Amino acid sequence: MAASGRSESNRIKFAYYLPGWVYETGDKAVLRATAKSVLTSEYKKEMKGSIFCPECCVGLIRSPEEGDKDSNGRAAFFAHSRKHRPPCGLRVKKRDGQRFTNEEEAKQAVDDELLVVVKGFMKQKPIPPILPGQAYTGPVVEDIDGDLAEVPIRRHNGDKIKLPSRITTVRGLCRTFDKNYYKYYFLPGAQYPQLLRDALKDVSKVLEINNKPRLYFGRIKHVRVMGQGNSTNIQLTRLEYDADSVYQDFTLKMTVQDSREHGITEATIGRIVMMYGAVSKSGSGLAISDLGWGEFALLPAKYDSVLFPENAAAYEETLEELLADSVGLTVEELEEWMESEEQEFTDEGVLVGHIVNFRNDTPESIMNQVDGRTGDYTANVGIIYQDEESNSEE
Repeated sequence: MAASGRSESNRIKFAYYLPGWVYETGDKAVLRATAKSVLTSEYKKEMKGSIFCPECCVGLIRSPEEGDKDSNGRAAFFAHSRKHRPPCGLRVKKRDGQRFTNEEEAKQAVDDELLVVVKGFMKQKPIPPILPGQAYTGPVVEDIDGDLAEVPIRRHNGDKIKLPSRITTVRGLCRTFDKNYYKYYFLPGAQYPQLLRDALKDVSKVLEINNKPRLYFGRIKHVRVMGQGNSTNIQLTRLEYDADSVYQDFTLKMTVQDSREHGITEATIGRIVMMYGAVSKSGSGLAISDLGWGEFALLPAKYDSVLFPENAAAYEETLEELLADSVGLTVEELEEWMESEEQEFTDEGVLVGHIVNFRNDTPESIMNQVDGRTGDYTANVGIIYQDEESNSEE
């Protein structure tokens, strides 16, 4: 069989590299604080045995160990070793993000810096400290401790707990993007925490107005300043927008001063900008406008390939349809009852199947319809083929 040849099916973009660290005895906080983040393209053979998952810290393998693609033409990827199997959001795709089973688990995740409760993003630029006789040249504040925030903890019974929160900036998310990409963020108004990678939405997938703020990203296509000579004039930063939509374009609308203070000029065409805001109608297009100082930022160029991998297909868009077909349910039934989906790899990195985990309150009438059922609430559906040319078995 030929497995799907698309890199987007793999959730691990960065691996942690730390020679000498051992999963069974190592301090995970040390790994997260001191390890080097490496992309599949940066991997070298001498790293074997010293690369780890950024969330659960289990050892990873790269498949293939050398080269950009495996024998089936699939882009190189990182996969978990099967020696240890702790819960991990990068091994199992949760339908609606992470839920913590109790207060202690959630507080430990905050202490371990795996969970960040965001009270809000800064509206005003922090005022630098006044130093007698000299200008302050230190770092800009990216995080301020917030109040204890009440957040939901359980899926079904609505229990809530109080956790320490932060007022932060999108620039802070971007500056250490390799570390933050695999943290869980409880964003304002959210019902559950999500990995940053899952919380981010490409503007090209936005098809309608959305009054609820969320995290977006897009590649800068064009910069136009309305009027001349006034820093308060509006700068239209047009973003690449390839959606099949009634809207023609997507724009970040900020003043010239705010845009340039964030480094967004004609010189940054082709770079990626991240934003936290609501989507409104603007002429014949969509726009995000009037953001606060901490609500948008340029992503460092070295991370561009993470959000826009070359030749990547929109794997996640059709995965649920393929899963539903494989288990013999409708998409609506799968959406209602599926808890999570997990890819299974051998230690050599060969994809051997997908496991679908259903909620433990799924009716038996639904489970009786499931093809490939392996337990009360699980099913093994084999390999999911993304490409039309791979839809036939050998």
